Amino acid sequence: MLLQFGFDVGDTERIKVTFQFTMPNSSGENNAGETAPSVIDSVEAACIESAVNLINTFVSKEVNLSHCKVIVFSEEMAKQGISKEIYSLMNKVEVRPDTNIIISTTTAEEYIRSVKPSLENLVAKFYEILPRSSEYTGYTSDIHLIDFFNKLESMSEEPIAILR
Repeated sequence: MLLQFGFDVGDTERIKVTFQFTMPNSSGENNAGETAPSVIDSVEAACIESAVNLINTFVSKEVNLSHCKVIVFSEEMAKQGISKEIYSLMNKVEVRPDTNIIISTTTAEEYIRSVKPSLENLVAKFYEILPRSSEYTGYTSDIHLIDFFNKLESMSEEPIAILR
């Protein structure tokens, strides 16, 4: 299951996409007290579709973006403009519009590798809870892909995202 993926500026191609998957059969039920293992892999490609096709050649199962909880963009990439990626993601039927958007002050790959939930065994649960902490703390915002896209298209509003 795909948990999150991130976008960085590529070295040899336009974008570098990092994917994080949970290990097959790692629901956390049998591993009480242990964090469910995940796999992180990156590919460079000209576009999102090419990156997904490339990663499908590496993993044993077809990548399904419908379970994605978080999409991470590096700050460097965000400064160059991410509208092309946002449009592409909105055109993919399997990407849920309530997927959260995060801008990372480091590279997206570093951010994905650095997230180590300490109070959650399931990484997927952690990514569901993290943005929703805005409901009771006020320290973050719950920014969804659809909201970001709508504000990107708006003449009167600017899109915002979580900066971590």
